[in-house]
Amino acid sequence: MDFDQEQHDGLSEKNKVDISSEDRFEMGERVKIKKIDHESKQNMEPEDYFYLKGFENKIGLIREQKKNRLGIFSYRVDFDEKNFGYFYGKDLVLMH
Repeated sequence: MDFDQEQHDGLSEKNKVDISSEDRFEMGERVKIKKIDHESKQNMEPEDYFYLKGFENKIGLIREQKKNRLGIFSYRVDFDEKNFGYFYGKDLVLMH
C-alpha cells in the first residue's frame, strides 16, 4: 500500500469527502469559493479552515481537474496570474 492510500484509509467517516454530481465542475468554468458557515467550521480541521478562509468568496477559473483512486475530484482554481488554490467540489459554487 502506498502513502496516498494509507492516508485515505486512515480518514474517519466525518472527514471523507462526499462524492456527488453537484460537486463536479469542468475546465474553464468560473467558480466562487464558498463562505465557511459556523456548522462547516465545527466539522473542519484547523488547517483546512485557515486555508479555505484565505480564499473565501474569491472568484476564479478552473484550470486543472484531478480524480483520485476513490473517485474524488479536486480542482486547481486560478484567481489571477500569480494566485491559485486547490479545492474539492464541495468548496466551490458555479458562477453563471
